[in-house]
Amino acid sequence: MLVAPISEAVTKIVSYRKQQIRARRVANSTGLWLPILLVFALLIGGPGFGNAQQAAQFDDLAGRAAAARDSGNVPLAVELYGQATQLKPDWAEGWFYIGLLQYGANNFPAAIDALNHVLELKPGAAPALALRGLSEYETGAYDDSLRDLDEGVKKGAANEPRNEQIIRYHLAQMLARAGRFQDAMLQYQFFASKHIDDPDLLLGLGLAGMRNTTLPKDFPAEGRELVEAAGSAGYVFLSGDSQTADGMFRKLFERYPTVPNLHFYYGVLLFMHGPDLAIDQFKSEVEVAPSNAAAHAILAYALMFAGRFAEAQPEAEAALARVPDIEMAQIALGRSLAEAGDVKRATEVLNQVLKRDADNMEAHMALAAMYSRTGKREEAYRERLVCLGMQK
Repeated sequence: MLVAPISEAVTKIVSYRKQQIRARRVANSTGLWLPILLVFALLIGGPGFGNAQQAAQFDDLAGRAAAARDSGNVPLAVELYGQATQLKPDWAEGWFYIGLLQYGANNFPAAIDALNHVLELKPGAAPALALRGLSEYETGAYDDSLRDLDEGVKKGAANEPRNEQIIRYHLAQMLARAGRFQDAMLQYQFFASKHIDDPDLLLGLGLAGMRNTTLPKDFPAEGRELVEAAGSAGYVFLSGDSQTADGMFRKLFERYPTVPNLHFYYGVLLFMHGPDLAIDQFKSEVEVAPSNAAAHAILAYALMFAGRFAEAQPEAEAALARVPDIEMAQIALGRSLAEAGDVKRATEVLNQVLKRDADNMEAHMALAAMYSRTGKREEAYRERLVCLGMQK
């Protein structure tokens, strides 16, 4: 089960909906967020009032809301928290509880509304960002969900182990949907490293690895066998058993010799351990799918790392002929041209990268090496200074 059980001493509040990777929302869902809630409450502080009568009224509402929450009476708790926030609109903790309770009750638009109030009061609050992102996922607001989950994780929302799994799984799906496949695979790597396994998780990993933007819940049943098998092989690799994974991938290649992105997927996994290990897989990919610009680009990049510049150049040219601004291909082409002595064109290509991404260290390092080799000491010194500044 992806959502870890918690102590019976923790207050039972709401029930999570059944999640895809066995992440079932159990009856004590607020307990999953309790460590974050405690920190959240400390950061926010208690509400202040101008007179004792108003303070007493608020305390009564807040106490009754907590009691209703503790007893599992979600509708009453939401109503009382609502009354309390009307009395004290800047009570961020109360708005957060409304959002959490509405999320657990599957009232996702209402959860988003409450969490909007929290984030107006406390911009960048990681728990609220993550919970709003999960709610947005359920409403189909996927771009918003990616934004909130991504920012929430960067701010530490996934640091609490009891919440990490559900947050990272949904973030992985949103990243793959946005075409950020490598970032998605890094999220799935968390599950493999923890040996957390499930068919829907394997499907999601397989989709990300094979560069498919479809969400697991929307993927047709007739195609699941291949993608789940690919996900299983990738999962084994990410778990640390590369030898078994290699056998699994080779069986897939024998069974599906013409399926695009299968060799690409394995190549990306191998690339993590060394670019030279991935070259054969990327070569196989461009044989299966000659029009795959991304495959030509990453093959060129791997060849560049291996010092095989003469081989890298035509692959980079092939990628850029199809997609002119693939940064990976531009870096490989610039380095290859520099090694071939075509300084003018190499400079043009590398500066194209810097025009779009001024902080690209690889482009600056390539220019520094090329200037140094051609005796342009001042230019080389300037590029090295830029690189040193980026490393601070």
